[in-house]
Amino acid sequence: MPFFKPQQPILQRKPISREDDDFNAMRPWRFNPYPWLPLCGVYTCIDQSMVLWGLISGLIFLVAQFCPFSWVDQAIAWSILTIIGTGIMVALTYGWTVMERLSWLLYTWVGLMVLGMVMTDVAIALGWGWLLGHLCSFWLLISAVGYLITGFAVRSRAFFLATAIHGGAVLFLPYVMGWQFLFTGLIMMSNLLIFAEGHWDMILPKERFILVKKKSQGLNIDSKLILDN
Repeated sequence: MPFFKPQQPILQRKPISREDDDFNAMRPWRFNPYPWLPLCGVYTCIDQSMVLWGLISGLIFLVAQFCPFSWVDQAIAWSILTIIGTGIMVALTYGWTVMERLSWLLYTWVGLMVLGMVMTDVAIALGWGWLLGHLCSFWLLISAVGYLITGFAVRSRAFFLATAIHGGAVLFLPYVMGWQFLFTGLIMMSNLLIFAEGHWDMILPKERFILVKKKSQGLNIDSKLILDN
């Protein structure tokens, strides 16, 4: 079995008319967007979580860029927002991740968010200048690690590409000088919102398990058909 789905595009338009048990298990939220809004109008629990974190990351970094206020006040406000966002993410995606054998991946993302929040708060409280001067790099690298693990977990080229984008963005930070928070916020937010709007390639653990089980039972199946669905 190939590591990726060889025939599936890395990112494509979402099949908004899709109706099956697996898709409905992701509790899609549907609405009719205004004609002038380039939105698909269908968002699964994973998409909703990505929109949530896209808005949160955008808000945090854009406020830090354009409305600077006390580091301590920011730490308190963003810590509360991060905890709320993490709780909503778990509520949205826990059932699906258990069903798809990916609950460990959800815990990994929760751990990364908590680690980033704690490290940032400690750096502000203890005056760790070396970390405070590289907060953008720190959060881009945390996101890159999360995308890298996700890429391996769901065998997705899209998430490996996101890893490269976030890792590469770290190298560009010195060139944007005083606009690092804006640059970081746009990278993190746009990536999440694009993922939420599109349909990315992946092979879920449950798919791999079904294929291996059928092969072990000697059933005559078309593996290419399974991998391309």
